[in-house]
This record gives sequence, C-alpha cells and structure tokens, in this order.
Amino acid sequence: MATTRTTFKVCEPLWQNFTQQTEALFLKRDAFLNHMIRQEIPRLEQELEGKKELSEKARRYLAGELKRLDGRPKTVVIEQETADALDNLVKRMNLFRDGFINRLIVWLRSSDTLLRELKIPITLDELGKSNDGEPNAMPVSPLGTIDAVRNDPFTYIRESLELAESGGVYTVLFPEKLIGLSCYLEDEQVPGTEAYNLKALGDEL
Repeated sequence: MATTRTTFKVCEPLWQNFTQQTEALFLKRDAFLNHMIRQEIPRLEQELEGKKELSEKARRYLAGELKRLDGRPKTVVIEQETADALDNLVKRMNLFRDGFINRLIVWLRSSDTLLRELKIPITLDELGKSNDGEPNAMPVSPLGTIDAVRNDPFTYIRESLELAESGGVYTVLFPEKLIGLSCYLEDEQVPGTEAYNLKALGDEL
C-alpha cells in the first residue's frame, strides 16, 4: 500500500502525552493513527450530514485558537488512500483539518479531566447499562479486548453523547479553553459572526 508523509498542526502537550502513551503500549504510532483516521472518516462524514460547510470565519477562528494552544507541525506517515479520503472530505466541507486530528487524539486519550468536564462516565461501571437495557460487554480475552477497542474505540463515548443529546464525537462543543481542538463549528458558536451576535442578543432577550 502506497504511503505519504502528511503534516498536521497538533497541540504540543497533547502530542507529547499521546506519543508517550503509544510508546508505553508498544504501538506503532503512525500506523495506529492511519487506522484510526481511515476508520473515523465515515463517522465524521455521518456527523456532518445535513450541515453547511464550515465558514471561512469559523475556520480562521479555529486556526487561531489552535495556535493559542501551542499547535506545532507534526509529520506522520499514512496510507495515500487514507490521506486522499480525508482531503476529499476536508475540501467538500471546508473542515479545519488540523482540528480533526487533534480531536481524534483527544478522544483516544480521553483523560478523566475532559470526560468529567463533558459529563461522560470515566468507567464502564459508571456508564451502567446500554440503550437496550443490557450490561455493556467487553471480551474477557486480552487480545479480544484490544481487537474490540481497535475496531470501534469510541463506542461508549458515542453512547454517552447520544444519551445526553449533546452532539457527536466531532461536533460536541468543547470547553472554551479547548475550542481550538475542533474541526467544525456552527457560525453561532464563532465570536464576531452575525449568527453569533444574533444568538447572544436572543439569549439576552
């Protein structure tokens, strides 16, 4: 499979923590990211279904916010097919591409602090039962567990977000201090836009 070197701007502390974690787990970081990017593109596309493309004002706002979070260029080697699929979606929706990879890594790490702030359970015991009333199952086999997580690492996070009706993995609104780790925002969430000002006025009234 042909590969390509791709550069993203990633929040430096986030990247360092992610790299340390993948090394401790004996993971090949770039291959792992390639798999996650390829797997999440259809899910990102599904979340964005019916939404307008990201406005230029929103895109510039997110770029500035990521810079404030010490976003620095990081080069990874991924499959050309994966890079093309991501670029096609980015162009079609004018997405903030760097925000996608940052948010992907944020969710892969899913720190207790972030989960608590977003009111997402940090253990399966806290999550309780799934929508069909059955306990959430995880394979007993260590390799089976790794395989299950690899195939859909955000299962329980998505379930929690759906139950709270707060958005999807890529569209849920992050705390203001982490807004730069986003790939998509509605204009009403972008300071300085007409939609934002009208919403603020409506909230006041």
